[in-house]
Amino acid sequence: MRFIKTLILLSLTFLFANESSFRGKDRADILSGPIPMAYRHLISETYNIPLSQLNPQRGSYLIITPDNMVNHLDELVSFKRSQGFDVSIKTLGEIGITAEEIKGAIAATLMADPMLEYVLLIGDVDGVAAMPSFYYGPENDVTDQKYTHLLGDDFFPDVFIGRFSVDSVSELVVMIRKTINYHRQPLATNPDWLDKALVVAGNYSNTVPIPITPKWTSYWIQDLLLDEGFTTVDTVFYPPTQQGAALIQNYINSGVGIVNYRGWGDANGWHYPEFHVSDVAGLNNGWMTPVFTSFVCNSNDFANNVDPCLGEALIRAGTPSNPKGGVAIIGPSDLHTSTKYNNVINAYMFDAMLDDGIVELGPAVNAGLLGLTREFPNLDGPEEAQEFYFHVYNILGDPSVSIHLTEPHEFSITTEECSAGDGFIELLVFDENGSPIENANVSLMANDSIIFKGNTDTYGQIDASITLGDISIIDVYVNKNGFIQGHSEVAVTSYGYDLVLVGYEIVEGNGNGILEVGELADIYPVFKNIGNSTSSYNGTVNTDNSENCQIISSEFEVPELETGDTASISTPITVRVNSKDSDHIKLNIVDQTEEWSFSFAVPVIKPQLDIIFGP
Repeated sequence: MRFIKTLILLSLTFLFANESSFRGKDRADILSGPIPMAYRHLISETYNIPLSQLNPQRGSYLIITPDNMVNHLDELVSFKRSQGFDVSIKTLGEIGITAEEIKGAIAATLMADPMLEYVLLIGDVDGVAAMPSFYYGPENDVTDQKYTHLLGDDFFPDVFIGRFSVDSVSELVVMIRKTINYHRQPLATNPDWLDKALVVAGNYSNTVPIPITPKWTSYWIQDLLLDEGFTTVDTVFYPPTQQGAALIQNYINSGVGIVNYRGWGDANGWHYPEFHVSDVAGLNNGWMTPVFTSFVCNSNDFANNVDPCLGEALIRAGTPSNPKGGVAIIGPSDLHTSTKYNNVINAYMFDAMLDDGIVELGPAVNAGLLGLTREFPNLDGPEEAQEFYFHVYNILGDPSVSIHLTEPHEFSITTEECSAGDGFIELLVFDENGSPIENANVSLMANDSIIFKGNTDTYGQIDASITLGDISIIDVYVNKNGFIQGHSEVAVTSYGYDLVLVGYEIVEGNGNGILEVGELADIYPVFKNIGNSTSSYNGTVNTDNSENCQIISSEFEVPELETGDTASISTPITVRVNSKDSDHIKLNIVDQTEEWSFSFAVPVIKPQLDIIFGP
């Protein structure tokens, strides 16, 4: 058995990977523990490791805010936790008001928490909710991307960043409500709008030659979306249409999930065909808030004298009860971006979304920008194309927005009540057709705090052991790209016996405190007497209701406990982990007189087989 474990964990190294790395980690680091979920595709490609061999987990989300906005973030914080993020908030009063001080706080957070995935900045660069930014290059293009350059001397983001560029509490609440509704109930007002998209483009220049590729690229995007399953992809192109505002408004108001633009514009908006900041007021799309991808000069210049710029106008639009505009927008802050580079970023971003399933906004934009390293590999010097575009493309909105590509699926969640005696929960997650959903991220919450999070296994199952305290209702949230967030409630049932299970202690083979496949482990359940008299019991493991392990020794004695006392058993339950397909073992223990029965889950590190070919 020990040989089998060694074989499974064997690392066969015939290196042919390149020298790049994720946050300075080597292959052993990557394979030995969890990685931030947002970086899984990038890590897979960087290290030539199949996605199936990685252990992606939902990580952390940092919000940085002016002090006068912090009291209005509770709804957003609770929502991000329901998505499985460990959320922290830092105010400018705590960390400083300069861009360098803010960057230092982000760097310190990453050093303390290697699972940091996303950073959200609250506020415009000026006004009552001022949040500073950096400026890049000879034209002083505003950029939040410098906040993400934390490790090494490259320009690749070590975290993904976005900004709620708002000037008032009302605008902040609008953006929060749009973000939440987009994930929780996007189909409430119209079941079909996410199956439609709008592609806008203009072949224009104020000098010859006039480019023709913006429309070519847009035709290709249209075909790509139709092949993906979009039922309708409408277009507004120049030529022939220049006065495009009315057409664009009508398409957005009728409901489209994505709006993509290639052409000619500035901070005022798109010029060919025309759709400007002033035209945003004519939108009436309600909760059907698309993601805007604006691959054109200056459209996301949130430090421009044109305030709001087009991007800001779209994300701020509407009221908390009657929103309009978009949920998020990506685009550049520079006024003189080039057609050939914007085309590449546009194409690679949509390729990544539609072919590789990279649909969280920050990673998707990054995938688009990485296209420049492939198509223009030699333009990697200071202020050349790669560095330039990695700085000037910014996200206004939540950088973790999970872009819906056609109508999302819906979860079906099956669970039983949770007993106050052991705090054990077993969940099964399916889609609307009854198929089990693997790698759905589950967040169990009580009182707006995460009490457990993890991913479902191949069978759509996840088990959890929770310290309940006075919790009576547990909120279950299930998340996965391509799905509407699922929600269910689990009631904690009362327990009528003197003894409760409050935890366990573990001693395993290699002493690292982590169960691994093939490993022998001694497990010591910890009990508490909540009755009014002294108690002691003889117990055993119910092998029929235990999972993913071989029971080596099963009988144990609960020591005599006075009222209120807590103690572990003296003779352990010995098990061997025998399933490589699950991230936990389940044990069911019972009193030999069948007075009580407890279940609990113990996490297991799933084995990774690392085969690399090379010289």
